[in-house]
Formats: sequence, C-alpha cells, structure tokens
Amino acid sequence: MLDEKYIIPSVDQACRLLHLLSRMQHRNKTFGEICKLLQTPRTTCLRLLKTLVAQGLVHYDERTRRYNLGPYLVVLGARAAESLDYLEITKFAVTEVARKTGLTTVAAQRIRKDRLTYVVKEDSISNVHVTVSLGQQFPIDRGSFGKCFCAYMDDKELRDVAAERYGEVFISELDQIRRQGYALSYQEQVKGINGVAAPVFDSSGRVLLAIACIGIADQFPTDKMNECGERLKEIAMRVTREMGGYFPEVEELTERAERLP
Repeated sequence: MLDEKYIIPSVDQACRLLHLLSRMQHRNKTFGEICKLLQTPRTTCLRLLKTLVAQGLVHYDERTRRYNLGPYLVVLGARAAESLDYLEITKFAVTEVARKTGLTTVAAQRIRKDRLTYVVKEDSISNVHVTVSLGQQFPIDRGSFGKCFCAYMDDKELRDVAAERYGEVFISELDQIRRQGYALSYQEQVKGINGVAAPVFDSSGRVLLAIACIGIADQFPTDKMNECGERLKEIAMRVTREMGGYFPEVEELTERAERLP
C-alpha cells in the first residue's frame, strides 16, 4: 500500500469524486447528494466540481442541475485501453468462451482494495440471457470473480477486505478454489444467477483479473458449471502465459482454517 504521506488530499478527493460518479447507482447526482456521499464540505466539493468540469472530466447539466462523468474521460479511457495490451488478449479469450459455451462471458479487474469492476464482456446470443454493464462495480469478496481474487491473497489482506465473510467455511471454500483452479457461485451475488470464474495471473503471480461465465440458474446447473470451469481454467492459463504471467504454487496444504482464532 502507498504511504499516506505521499497522498495529496485535494487530488485524492477529486479521484474519490470521479470514482463515485462512475458507479451505476451514483450517476447523475446533485451537488447536495455528492457532498453527502463524499462527506466533503460544500465549499471544497464545489471547488472540486468546478475544476473537474473545466477540465472536461465531469459534466454539469444546467437543465437538471446534476453532475455526471465528463466527455474527456472517453478520450482517457480510449488511450488507457490502447496501452493495456492485456485487455485485447482478454477480449479475444472472452469472445471465444462466449461462442463455445453460449453463455455471457465477462472479465473483472480489481480497481480498489475491496472493489472489482467489469472491464470486458461478450453477451450470449441466446434470446434469454444475463447481461452486465462495463464499469459496474461490486465487492471483492462476492461471487465467483471475487473468490478468485480472495483465494490467492495472504491472510492479512484477506482479513482486511473480507472481514464479514472471514471464517472457517469461507477459508475452506478458498482452499478448494486453489485446488481446482476455478470458483463457483450459486446465486451469491444476484438471485437467480449462477457464475463460474477462473483467475488470470500477472508476472508477479498475483491475480490480475478473472474471466467468468454467468447464466440463469435454471439453465446453468452444477454439472454444466464444472464443465465450464474446466474450460475457463484452460483459457485463463493460456491468457496468463500470453501476458507473461506465472502461476503461483498451490501450497499443499497448510489449511488457513487451522490458523483461525
């Protein structure tokens, strides 16, 4: 983690404001709502908003008196995508999996200590299917995605980001994920939706992102989920190799559960 002494408060506040407006449930917020959500003094918040509007990073609608993300973020996002070659590799893999499985296939990446977001998606061609929004965020300890990240954290980090779930049952599930190479989620994040995900590792052996298939529970039973998990594991291993990543050794097996207080 970055030493707090290097954090510039005004820049940190501006970043938190942009993060807020990027979340689906916080689009198109009024000035008062933003102040309340950020717990920032009104004068400070107004200066931040005026500055970000002037730079094109935030848009103010004079008719509705609401704020949203600004147009220049489209440019920044496009430039970032151009420099992130791994997203192109991931997009190709996600499209391949969606075509072979007939399921909506997505990739999620960590954007904050305790949050993930969808960065790539390919919808199922089925008339009835699950879809997601790119940029949509969710907790890192939820769903098949999050468990892929949690399974490869050290104990201290896991306690920090998954305090509510940390316990013998959750630890045992993470051990199983490391053994089999993929994670399952039964209506865990959204009722009626099942998911299965496999991790992609970076050059340091940390989880860079997770690739997953999601489907309506009635159409995505356990046997199909496990079959899909094996396919995803193979794809994730290939993507890891293509990006120069490596797979951390699965320690056999000092159970984390044994270290529970």
